[in-house]
Amino acid sequence: MEEKTYSVPTIRTSIEKTLNDYDFVASQKLFTEVFGAIAGISAIVNKSRQIVYANSDFLEFLGVKSLEAVLGRRTGEAVSCIHSGEELSGCGTSQACSYCGAVNAIVESQVTNKKSVRETSISSVIDGQQKSWDFKITSTPVNLGNNEFYVLSLQDISYEKRLVSLEKIFFHDLLNIASGLNGLLTIIKDGVAPEETHDLIQKSKEASNNIIEEIMLYRQLRAAEDGDIEVLSEPVNSLELLTSAVKMISSHEAGKNKLVLIDGNSYDTVFNTDRTLLLRIIINLLKNALEATMNEGTVRTGIENWVGKIRFCVKNEGMIPYDIQQQIFRRSFSTKGKGRGLGTYSIRLLAENYLSGKAGFTSNEKDGTIFFVDLPMQ
Repeated sequence: MEEKTYSVPTIRTSIEKTLNDYDFVASQKLFTEVFGAIAGISAIVNKSRQIVYANSDFLEFLGVKSLEAVLGRRTGEAVSCIHSGEELSGCGTSQACSYCGAVNAIVESQVTNKKSVRETSISSVIDGQQKSWDFKITSTPVNLGNNEFYVLSLQDISYEKRLVSLEKIFFHDLLNIASGLNGLLTIIKDGVAPEETHDLIQKSKEASNNIIEEIMLYRQLRAAEDGDIEVLSEPVNSLELLTSAVKMISSHEAGKNKLVLIDGNSYDTVFNTDRTLLLRIIINLLKNALEATMNEGTVRTGIENWVGKIRFCVKNEGMIPYDIQQQIFRRSFSTKGKGRGLGTYSIRLLAENYLSGKAGFTSNEKDGTIFFVDLPMQ
């Protein structure tokens, strides 16, 4: 029975043939000496996109001591990509693989017989921790003794991508809020009716609070990616925290002319977690849902009791397009435009790397879109 694939062919080279490919490449002394001297993370893959050779930088990047640890694996399998195990056929065959720059670079170079360069984001789980990379991928065809191989080079551009994304989001949101605050202060300065003054001052206070929130979020994301957040576990009341988050987001720009309703049957309990981080996660969930909701629309949120876990969920009407669903948790991906992709990424980063939780979502025409975060009760 043919194995299922949503992207590229499933066929793999046999173990025996892979070992023969390795022996053959290793026997090409001049080529391997030049390849070994290549600066950067590089490997050689066969027609089935399986690794048959790699340089020391590649092995060091993966944290393995010998080529045997990755021989025969595909790129996503070697870096523990979260999508590489979704289908039995492995890397390149899941629904998300259709959008992977590594897979598409190799396939394009196979079809055109020319060098192909793509960028891609890869999320992995290593030792229980989420790790995200941004790579520039180069796939170059090479012919050795009438055997076709592809030199795959990975340039880690995560740091520069991260800084660009963070700064664009930070300055974009901060400028919007500051502009609004400036407008309010200008109105007050020019003089208004006494009965309007209190309302304008209150709105100015809310805008200044939002500026502080954005600065704190920027600092927190930088620290989270650098592994510099100290988790402070304390008793937290679930319903009280959700109510606080709803109150805070209702005064945000995203909550204008929209309603946030808390499920009356929400699970009200006390459990231990980091209050600040969880509050940030829920606010981001609510903000994303509100931004996807039309004026006069409603976002619903609630808390559910799962066995040994507590689930915070946020629902808005409408279905996320299928192609977007496959990329929703990538660091640099956003439906809001270039450099706007950290909302859902930060939710998963904080929940899974720091609170021992799990972030996910469902989205279909019948039920709309529901994002959730599951946290341990202990």
